[in-house]
Amino acid sequence: MARAEPEEKFRDRDSPGYSGVKTFLGADTAEPEEIDDSVDAAVYGVPYDGAVSNKPGTRYGPEALRAATARRGSYTFESDRKSYNIATDRSAAYDEITFRDCGDAPVVPNDIEATYESVVEFSETVSEQTMPIMIGGDHYLTYPAFVGYANAVEDDVGLIHLDAHTDTWGESDLYGEHYHGSPMARIDETEYGGYENHAMVGIRGHADMEFLDIVDDEGLYVDFARDVHEKGIEACIEGAIEHATDGVDQVYLTMDIDVVDPSFAPGTGTPSPGGITSNDFLRAADLLGECDAIGAVDLVEVLPTEDPAGTTSLVGATALTRFLESYFYEDTQ
Repeated sequence: MARAEPEEKFRDRDSPGYSGVKTFLGADTAEPEEIDDSVDAAVYGVPYDGAVSNKPGTRYGPEALRAATARRGSYTFESDRKSYNIATDRSAAYDEITFRDCGDAPVVPNDIEATYESVVEFSETVSEQTMPIMIGGDHYLTYPAFVGYANAVEDDVGLIHLDAHTDTWGESDLYGEHYHGSPMARIDETEYGGYENHAMVGIRGHADMEFLDIVDDEGLYVDFARDVHEKGIEACIEGAIEHATDGVDQVYLTMDIDVVDPSFAPGTGTPSPGGITSNDFLRAADLLGECDAIGAVDLVEVLPTEDPAGTTSLVGATALTRFLESYFYEDTQ
């Protein structure tokens, strides 16, 4: 009997999630220059943690987030199979969109300026054609990713920011102006971003006293973690969307995994007790997916070495998939 040709033998064969090369949700790969307007969204990683102030290791975040989506591979892109998301009462019909994984942006581990320039260019190239989804890496990376996106759309961009920390430190005597405590201050200084269209949800812990002046004088919207506990996540996200979209057509969404309480997401470099639940985080992703103005997304600060069970990367990856399902799909069954 003649042997089957390799392409016929292996075509359409299901495989377990722990096998194969890991891309986000099993998507096909593409270089940023290969993306065109037929692609609905594209993910790229930035394996960099040279701007952290506490525990390093978020350089391994992109790899962990991709791996956390592996079990979804048989229900994803270019497949006619659908899955029913019980949590959201929504079918996840990934075959109806075109999604790509652009790999990782080049980084220079000991050079934050060179890494900044690289991420700006990478983000801009992807953003010129489709919705970019950046997976980090530390939170400083939101700054160059935001700038690259804003350069591509050439417009003012609002910012929705889920985090335990404000990241508005103007300058640190120890870390300078460029580290993961300062990206929001750096974004406010750009021609595209400003606190008047910046909304934060989940903030807790400590901030410098100047943060109160930003809230009072510059129009920054904040729902602290205590507000989420008191008002509920729905009201907080609704307020954040209203503020961030006021007068602008484009919004950037950044999600720091440490917005989630460390009892649910222990794998992060600067954990802060008293955070929101994983359920609130996923519900926030659902609600944010209903905001058409959001044109770029990131999820950062996953530190897998602090969470051998992989719970944190699973929570983060699930939030991204919940956002995608909400953003692109309207059917319920």
